[in-house]
Order: sequence, then C-alpha cells, then structure tokens
Amino acid sequence: MEFDLKPEYFTHQSFIHGIMHTYRVMYNVILLSKVHLISEQISKTAFCAAFIHDMARKHDGYCSEHGAWAITEKLHLHENGFKIYGVNDSNLEAIKTSVTYHSLKEELDKTHPHYQVTALLKDADALDRIRFGINNLDPQYLRLPKSKKMIATTVNNYLNAENIICKNWVEFSQIIKI
Repeated sequence: MEFDLKPEYFTHQSFIHGIMHTYRVMYNVILLSKVHLISEQISKTAFCAAFIHDMARKHDGYCSEHGAWAITEKLHLHENGFKIYGVNDSNLEAIKTSVTYHSLKEELDKTHPHYQVTALLKDADALDRIRFGINNLDPQYLRLPKSKKMIATTVNNYLNAENIICKNWVEFSQIIKI
C-alpha cells in the first residue's frame, strides 16, 4: 500500500476536506510526533488514522458522524495496507477510536489507552483550520502541550503545501518510514 490519496477514496470529493487537507493533516501528525517525542508506533497509528479521517464525509458542513462513517465505510478498504507497515490489531482499535472521536466534541480522558493517538489526530486536524484563516484556529482547543507552538509552522506549511508535501513525497514518506 502506498499512502497516495485518490479522489475515489472520498465519498464527497471536496477542496475543504479532501486530498490536500488530508495530506496536511498527515504531515501535521509527523511534525507533532517529532515535537512531542511520540513513539514511532503511535505516530504510525495516528498517521493511518489521518489518512482515512475525512474520507466518508458526505458534505463539508458541521458533522459529528463522519468519523464513525469512516470507520464503517473506509477502514476495511485500507487496513491490510496499514498492517503491511506495522499496524497491529491494537493499533487498529486506536485508529477506530481516534477517527471516531476526531469529529466529536467529546474528549477522551487522558488515561484512556487511545488518548495519545486521538489527541495527535485531533491536534493535527485542528492545526489545519488555518486554511480558513488564522482566527479560525483557537489554540485553547489544542490538546498536546507543544501543539500551540506549531501554529506558525503550520501556517507556513499550509501556504507552501504543494512544495512541502506533494513535491517532496519521497522525503515525506521517509519521515514516517513507510
């Protein structure tokens, strides 16, 4: 499996929650993992969660169900590929939890076994809210301590996404060791 996103993977092909947003969230997972010194296994798990997190959206408006839909409709299409890169059954449970919770206002308790993967995905996704303007990203909703310090980097990455992500896919994939 390659982590190349294709339009047909998405129920609702969108500029707002589509391919480039997903790539930026995947990239944000990598950056946040490095800054927070998160283990490779948790990083890979969150990276895979980011890959499918918005694939089952049916529209671009507010929706608390699209995470659960992604698990039901999309995970089975990609889970064997995830396993090739070291995702195990326990990691799949973390993917299910984090993707489901990424679209909910409800937060996991910090002692929950999947809290770190979920917080990583939620922060990576939230950081890409800068695509709507810097005022649409409220730092108080970021969960991990150093995520707030990543806002300026995320703005730069958003403005240069084509160069940083698409043109450097080899480097991008080596960072996550896929």
